[in-house]
Amino acid sequence: MSKKLRDWLFILFIVAFIITTFFVSLYAVGYTISRRWPPRLNQLFQKTGMLVVDSEPTGATIFINGDRQRRSFLLDIGQADIKTPTKIKNLPPGEYTLRLEKEGYWPLEKKFRIDSGQTTFAENSILFKQSLPLNLALCSPQAPSLSPDKRTLILPAAGTVINLKTEAASHLASSTDSDIQWSKNSSQILLNKQLLSISGGQVNYDLSQLGQAASNFYWDEADKKIYYQSDTGINCVLTENNTVSTILSGHDYATYAVKDNLIYTVEKQSGQDYLRVYDAGTALLQSNASLPSGDYQFRQNEYRLDLYDRKQQALYILDDYAQQPITRQIKPVKNWQWLDKDSLIWYNDFEVYSFDTTSNQQELLIRVSDPLTGLAWNKTKNYLIYSNSSQIYLINLSLEKRMPISLLKAEQIANLTLDEKNQFLYFYAKIGQQAGIYKLQLQ
Repeated sequence: MSKKLRDWLFILFIVAFIITTFFVSLYAVGYTISRRWPPRLNQLFQKTGMLVVDSEPTGATIFINGDRQRRSFLLDIGQADIKTPTKIKNLPPGEYTLRLEKEGYWPLEKKFRIDSGQTTFAENSILFKQSLPLNLALCSPQAPSLSPDKRTLILPAAGTVINLKTEAASHLASSTDSDIQWSKNSSQILLNKQLLSISGGQVNYDLSQLGQAASNFYWDEADKKIYYQSDTGINCVLTENNTVSTILSGHDYATYAVKDNLIYTVEKQSGQDYLRVYDAGTALLQSNASLPSGDYQFRQNEYRLDLYDRKQQALYILDDYAQQPITRQIKPVKNWQWLDKDSLIWYNDFEVYSFDTTSNQQELLIRVSDPLTGLAWNKTKNYLIYSNSSQIYLINLSLEKRMPISLLKAEQIANLTLDEKNQFLYFYAKIGQQAGIYKLQLQ
């Protein structure tokens, strides 16, 4: 090789080294060559951004715009997949599609944007299991009752008690009454005119002694009282000494409920329905509101007492001790639940809504084409599970593109319920020839 050729090769090596060092240095400090065409001299280089991505559970494979993300060949010979949690650097500014995949889980796809010199966090990346349903009990169509601690499920029509931790089943007397009242510690229930212990089914108090006319029982666990309706009005029995007293009388009481020291009634008078609130101790009227003619029932949980008109499918939100007891009317409502004292979700046949009492804001969450038969919402992680008669869907409300995941296909699906940790979904369905209560693992 001549000296002149060696000199030229040396110069080319130096130039290549300088150019390579230049571009490597730019890459190291977060710059890349602009992909715009035609190129502009003042925008030839642009500052990149970084994506921080995690998932629940971790260990998901990452795809960006369809490209599987792998480690640099120089750092990891064999190019192993990059998995969550991780940081992906030097992404040019722009819109991207992120896809996360993990064996045994439904894939997740979401949009994100990278801005120049900024870090983008891919949040709310929850992956859900692709699991098979497990039958817990065979039974006819019915709404199961979940204990306050969400560890016990009762099927009132079948008289079956299911321990959700062990999945062991025991039996009580069957009942046509689905309105089960639980003690706060989930150890007792009021059902079939009896106060029963869940463990062993022991009868702690028998209400049948009050006569055939006694109905519509309400259990005041704290004061050891049980209220009920009879021909004479609304009465109260002290369970410790069997003392019976009349609390309200003289009107046609369609239904009633007790909350704290107040008695709520729906009364019929001269062809008109009224919502009236009384002091339970003195029987003095606290507030009064007229109602449309309807078929009313009260529903109470640990957060709220509501009034529902089954005839008009109208929900009345109530306010304790207010001069006007009805603060809002919502219709049509097929079913609803309170997530806390201020957060309500409800659905009619084709729409699911949320309502916040503090901000008075109502939001349409989803609209569907088939009539809804069940609904459950994990407010903390902001995902919604809903069903029609043949499918169960899950949708992440935190995603910009809300694409539902079809978790299960079956028949007669209804009555969705989440467990205390939101890891399992319980529901009624017919799968194959077996109809009953099923469990589906979500996470």
